[in-house]
Amino acid sequence: AERGERIAAESGCQACHGGNWEGGIAPTFIGLAGSTVTLQDGTTVLADTAYLTRSITDPSAQKSGTATMVMPPNQLTTEQVADIVAFIESLGRESLGQG
Repeated sequence: AERGERIAAESGCQACHGGNWEGGIAPTFIGLAGSTVTLQDGTTVLADTAYLTRSITDPSAQKSGTATMVMPPNQLTTEQVADIVAFIESLGRESLGQG
């Protein structure tokens, strides 16, 4: 998870996902893993490891209904994506004080 946070920060993710990962023009990372995400077509999906991975590797595949833009393409390796997903998963609801 520590590597994932570093990679996300170095990759510029905070520009849209917030300086403290609290969200901005892109969804918050805090409490995202394990939550239910409503997609633009009105369907819902569980923000599990597969969803988070796909959201990073193919951002336009399942856009959140709250997304106002498409995440730009990235050159992250499979291992880097897995590290970022581990980081997002570490920011559970307890990070929101709802633990």
